[in-house]
Amino acid sequence: MSFSSLYVGATGVVAHGERMQVVANNLANVSTIGFKKADALFGDLMSSQLGYGGGQFESGSSYASQMGQGVSMSAIRTVFAEGGLENTTTTTDLAITGNGFFGVRDTTAGGTMGASHYTRAGSFRFNNDAYLVDPHDFRLQGYAVDRETGVVATQVSDVQLPYEDVVIDGQPVRLVRSQPRATTDVEMVTNLDAVATEQYSSATNPFFAMLEAYNGSSGSKPFGENLPAYSSALTIYDADGNEHEMTVYFDPVNASSLSNAAPGYSYWEYLVALPGSSDGSGAYGTSAAGLAGMGVLTFNGSGQLVGQSAYSLTGGADGKNLSNWAPATFNLDGEPQVSFTFGSNGAAIGTEQLVSYDFGLTSTTSTWLSGAATAAGVGLNVGNLVQMANEARDARITTSYDQSSFTAYQIQDGFTWGYLLNTSVDGDGFLSGYFSNGQTEEFYQVANYRFASEWGLRRDGGNNFVATDASGAAMDGKALVGGRGSFVQNTLEMSNVDMAEEFASMIITQRGYQANTKVITTSDSLLNTLISVKR
Repeated sequence: MSFSSLYVGATGVVAHGERMQVVANNLANVSTIGFKKADALFGDLMSSQLGYGGGQFESGSSYASQMGQGVSMSAIRTVFAEGGLENTTTTTDLAITGNGFFGVRDTTAGGTMGASHYTRAGSFRFNNDAYLVDPHDFRLQGYAVDRETGVVATQVSDVQLPYEDVVIDGQPVRLVRSQPRATTDVEMVTNLDAVATEQYSSATNPFFAMLEAYNGSSGSKPFGENLPAYSSALTIYDADGNEHEMTVYFDPVNASSLSNAAPGYSYWEYLVALPGSSDGSGAYGTSAAGLAGMGVLTFNGSGQLVGQSAYSLTGGADGKNLSNWAPATFNLDGEPQVSFTFGSNGAAIGTEQLVSYDFGLTSTTSTWLSGAATAAGVGLNVGNLVQMANEARDARITTSYDQSSFTAYQIQDGFTWGYLLNTSVDGDGFLSGYFSNGQTEEFYQVANYRFASEWGLRRDGGNNFVATDASGAAMDGKALVGGRGSFVQNTLEMSNVDMAEEFASMIITQRGYQANTKVITTSDSLLNTLISVKR
């Protein structure tokens, strides 16, 4: 009996010693990012059978007589409860709120794309090759996003910024750039002073008097020192991201010289142009350099825009010839268009580029009402001007009130090259880049991994787990899909170790250890008593 109790006590000492090691490991990792605590589970050893019938219950049935053989550590179970979240100042510090794991790939192991390890520790940084990696240089896994279409891939790959190796001032530099986009649409809303004085007039073509005075070969001042009543300029871009200044000139037309003018209505001619130096067409160097579009705005007696005509240059290089100006084409939104061939001092940049412009009035059918076939046929007659069919008014629209002329709103949709300034990750896991040209692009969607049984995962050091037969294969997916959690940037998940619980467990383990050592010493005393009987 005493020998058996010695062995039973020894199993208790061993088991509680192992449990203390589990507690110690938990406490050692109380500050480890993403650490998951472990619980030690005990199980009794196989009991020895003493026989049946040693006693009976009141019902008459007998019970088995068994002698316990001690205890052992039956399992060490990982507790995957979510740890507390701590804010950081680094945008690539990520945490998962809810279920799931980050997937990372150990590239030193070779093999195909896909995660080899799984973790809740989201301390990631971009390495020299622009991969988003953990402290072990394991690469985070995600779904690539097509920069042109925005389509998200269906297979995971290493999360990497789309860098380029370029040479600047003779030095190689690794950059992430946003491609330029040519301007295709301009919106401009102005107020044109209702009492402004006409600066340019023509006895035969009053609607196009500015065209007669325009001289694009005279440098940056096509009208010299005598400017039209108002002008508004903004920067637009060619396909290579080069900047060009597009200016719209406005000048009132003396209604008393017109025929078929509506009572109380006012008319403003406008002209759309680039600096002559930005003209890459054959007009460069001529008086027509930079010319692109012109037309007439019609206002009622209340100063509201009620009509617009628009003409674009269609024939040859002679923009001063009204016969070369035909009614402008429309874009899909019913806005008139002009055609630019951008250039630099006569050298063309890219191909012809259509740019639409919107003063607040569009044609829902993208058509013109009847009018003269070209600007040459307009003359003094308002009725010869083409007018938009089925006009639609925008919420923002050009006006002609009795106050100084000003530009209320202008915007265009082009931009130049952009250089990556910062990144962010949203709740759905989309890694986006913010560029110096004001653009934002999505690069990747971070993958969220789940398992049939996460308790079957095996710890592999470095806050990482690996899949086993018990856990089942990893299932990659996207945030908030299939029970997965979401992502939080500038945040790290801390250890889920509760120090109070661990101290309580430590005390219980200590008492258990002491009790089992007492069993050993007491059993030893019994043996000594037995031995002394012989003496």
